[in-house]
Amino acid sequence: MKLSTIYFYLFVLGSLINTEVSAQQADTSVSFNKHQLGFNAFETIRLFEKNSAENYKLYYRYKFNSSTALRTGFNYRMNTSGKGQLNINLRVGVDKIFKESGKWKFYTGGDLLAGYEKFSSSDRKNYMVGAGSFLGIIHYINEHFSLSTEPGFLFKVKYYKNPNTFNPIDSETWVEVDLVNVGQVILSVHF
Repeated sequence: MKLSTIYFYLFVLGSLINTEVSAQQADTSVSFNKHQLGFNAFETIRLFEKNSAENYKLYYRYKFNSSTALRTGFNYRMNTSGKGQLNINLRVGVDKIFKESGKWKFYTGGDLLAGYEKFSSSDRKNYMVGAGSFLGIIHYINEHFSLSTEPGFLFKVKYYKNPNTFNPIDSETWVEVDLVNVGQVILSVHF
């Protein structure tokens, strides 16, 4: 078993114990922390190996107040092998909580996205811009830890340019609409 998997299970066990202790207290409200740093839980413990531009590895939220937050996501991957690639993706957006029920919060919002991909084996470069909307559900395990998911729709415009090809058509632009992040779980730390 991988060390990261063991750490994840210890984290979940410790959080559940802490949740049980805090549930016995009279006040079940979650305190307000301005910063939230999140990680794709599936990517962290490697349950699923599929990687895409929509599954960011690092998430950050800054809360203006108890219901509105600015958010960003970042993905960086570099492989220097002969068939390797450089892949950079960034998203920025805003979300707003519309319903609360104890330690559960439901929120919605929108993101703007941009991405760049370069292949080692060719001069081809891919570019992507897009916008998305989502419906998020977050469960506060305790004051400093939470689990969330954010399924949503994503509209992307993709463009590639390959100047050193024998094909007379060296570039192409197309549109994609996807249902994304279904089943993705984000493990977050609040401070």
